[in-house]
Amino acid sequence: HNTTTTTQGCASRKTFAATMPFWVSVLSALALCACAYGSPGSFGVDMSSGISKTITQEQWNCMRTHGNYSFAIIEGWQGGYGINSGLATAIDRAWAAKFEHVDVYAFMCPNCHNSVSSVDELVSYLKQHNSRYGMIWLDIEQCSGCWSSSMTANCNFVGSLVQRYHDHGVNIGLYSSEGEWPQTVGSACRSFNRYPLWYAHYDHVPSFSDGLYRFGGWTKPAIKQFDDHAENSCGVSVDRSWYP
Repeated sequence: HNTTTTTQGCASRKTFAATMPFWVSVLSALALCACAYGSPGSFGVDMSSGISKTITQEQWNCMRTHGNYSFAIIEGWQGGYGINSGLATAIDRAWAAKFEHVDVYAFMCPNCHNSVSSVDELVSYLKQHNSRYGMIWLDIEQCSGCWSSSMTANCNFVGSLVQRYHDHGVNIGLYSSEGEWPQTVGSACRSFNRYPLWYAHYDHVPSFSDGLYRFGGWTKPAIKQFDDHAENSCGVSVDRSWYP
């Protein structure tokens, strides 16, 4: 996800089987599909809050059947702009299109008036709408004026969010990249590598062979976001990810 933002509205652009956390299914997946590039593995899409509100049921169906995408990750919180008011509808439509996994990602930042209460609000919204999802991915990346100048403070902020999700019993993972992580929370921030990592490297190659996930203490990723312009997306502007 690339970020375009102000501190008033920090905004980030950028799945869980019904019975188990998505990262478990990612790491243990046995079923392979022949998708783009002829590569084995599972392909998925993620989209921003604004884009998710525009996707019709027909487009969701098209991405699943013609795009051969099996998982979707939808932005649920957009920095200073807050909750995605269309999140529940987008989740319902993804399931109705028979996506195998549906997750949420959340971009929260300390200078965007976000705090642990933002986590409470997002989780409460999902519960109130009976939304079925696998996990929530914390989106850790730069945007102008969104983060403290102190890397330690930023790392602690992420830690507070992680703890709050735990308090709610929510499965979580972290999204970032080799460039964004050290700029945002610092290279010394290595407290979260026990959680699944979804990393970004837009090399158009659905493979972990680039090795660009070795930051923050991680030695093995769960998902790679390899393209910010997905093919076969049925007219929808989405990013493309992959796991083996």
